[in-house]
Amino acid sequence: MRNLLLLLMVGALPFLSFAQNTVESGKKVKSVVSSEYDRSSVTFIGLDFNENLSSKLYTQFAALQVPDKYYDNNVETKILKPGIARPATDEYLQQIEPEKIAEWLKENKVGQQILAKWFNRQADGSFNVDMLKERGMFNANDNDFKVASASKRGEASLMDMGLQLVDKSYVLVFDYYNVMSMSQYYTKEEIAEDKRTMNGFKSSLNSYLFKLDFSELVAAEFFQKYWVSEGDADKQAKIDAFNNADFSFQFMSKQRTSPSATQYNEGQTLAPKFQKSEAELFDALCLSGLTSVTTIIENQQDAFKVKAMVSDVHPIAAKIGKKEGLKFDNRYFVYENRMRNNGSTYSKKVAVVKSMKIADNRKVTSGESESSEFYQIAGGKVDNYGMFLEQHNDVGLNICVGYNAVGAAGATVRAEYYISKVFGDLVGKGKSGKALTAWKIYVEGGFGAEAPSAETVDENFDFVRISGGIAKDFHPLPFLHWGPFVGYGIETGTWDVTEEQINSDFIEAGVRVGVNLASNVQLLGTASYHSLISSEIEEDGVVTEEDFQYEDFFEDRMGLGINIGLRIMF
Repeated sequence: MRNLLLLLMVGALPFLSFAQNTVESGKKVKSVVSSEYDRSSVTFIGLDFNENLSSKLYTQFAALQVPDKYYDNNVETKILKPGIARPATDEYLQQIEPEKIAEWLKENKVGQQILAKWFNRQADGSFNVDMLKERGMFNANDNDFKVASASKRGEASLMDMGLQLVDKSYVLVFDYYNVMSMSQYYTKEEIAEDKRTMNGFKSSLNSYLFKLDFSELVAAEFFQKYWVSEGDADKQAKIDAFNNADFSFQFMSKQRTSPSATQYNEGQTLAPKFQKSEAELFDALCLSGLTSVTTIIENQQDAFKVKAMVSDVHPIAAKIGKKEGLKFDNRYFVYENRMRNNGSTYSKKVAVVKSMKIADNRKVTSGESESSEFYQIAGGKVDNYGMFLEQHNDVGLNICVGYNAVGAAGATVRAEYYISKVFGDLVGKGKSGKALTAWKIYVEGGFGAEAPSAETVDENFDFVRISGGIAKDFHPLPFLHWGPFVGYGIETGTWDVTEEQINSDFIEAGVRVGVNLASNVQLLGTASYHSLISSEIEEDGVVTEEDFQYEDFFEDRMGLGINIGLRIMF
């Protein structure tokens, strides 16, 4: 039976290679987006140059788990110790030549360890296809299942899919540098003792993504020269040949980020109830680095972007879910591949959607998987006659600039951050989570000059206003959104004639309406109402008048306000 499966895998290589080449040739044409998606497998390896705190950091790094979205090619070599000083090509960025890292991977037989994982290498050196079959079945989607069920071999053909996944094996190398405790950071930056309010760790991180070369030629050589079965006469020779083989890695991309894990010292106002231990802080540092790096890679590398056909439109749905790492309020683009008059193909970006119901599909498909649901925030009509979704991670940050045409005159700048991404666990099983989408917190600053209403004073006061609060967006139409907000703010007014300043605080509430100019740019109109809480006059840090009649002195700064501006989504 094993020999039959081996023959089937070898025979399938040309067809799998042809399919792979077809996809790769499509990628070369920048105007075409592939709708194909298979799970990638990932191996994490750390580079330890025996620098400050590196031993403690990499102890926690070794326990880092690969996200569920990927197959975990966990290998014995979790940490590489080159045994030399860092061979950086840049003193500031501390970057290492990818060719040097690839050389270290080969020297440490990382390729052998990955293939041993894929082909379930036993203690006696023999291989089998148990892991290959398991991953091929788990990777299959509903369409794969239906096609396989209609074939002569039936569901058994799904097992063959595992072979093409071997060539989607990636190694992500983490190189932390400039690691320092907050105490070391404060000393380095010469921070005053009374400003040293936090503990924890800061670092910089360069990561390097490599792909194991298991092309058609490499795979054929593997099966012919290195495959070991239990009863092989030349078993030991093949084992030795495999151990001494040279499996190469292709450099894909490089990422740079600056992860940190800090907390306020005990006794500080914002200090946590329980201080994290050193190990917990290093664990948080590693997780922060992983999250940042994988987000960048998912935006850089086509193979890491989840894709799925649109399966329904009321609401928009696709058969992906937790198995593909889909999370609540994640952004996806909707594409349709179209044909020009000359016969060439191009991809048309049709719409932008976000997830609102996440299916738990973490099992082998039976052909009737549950769908995840999405709501549309931009674009045109979406149908399920060939359109497909592609993952495009957003930062979750909006920047808005505007001008108050009515009310407190002046320019405004606002930053909005979506907090709804953490609300996914609040959605009941089988329920839509649309009411929990697009919640955000905001901070807004405004500045301007205005003369008081009193006729005895004709010089302008300079005002600075800062407010913050919570808001939500609704999308009744693909090109339109509206949403209420409520918040709290403070305002300071100064006058050149005197050293006095007017300090006030207020509650604000209102509605914002936006029309799309592009998928991530909106023309925004805001109607707000500001209600004064208190106002006082201060001079040289001393309150000279506690109950200043602010609204009598500045009639237009509270009450109704109208703002016109632009919003850019990142």
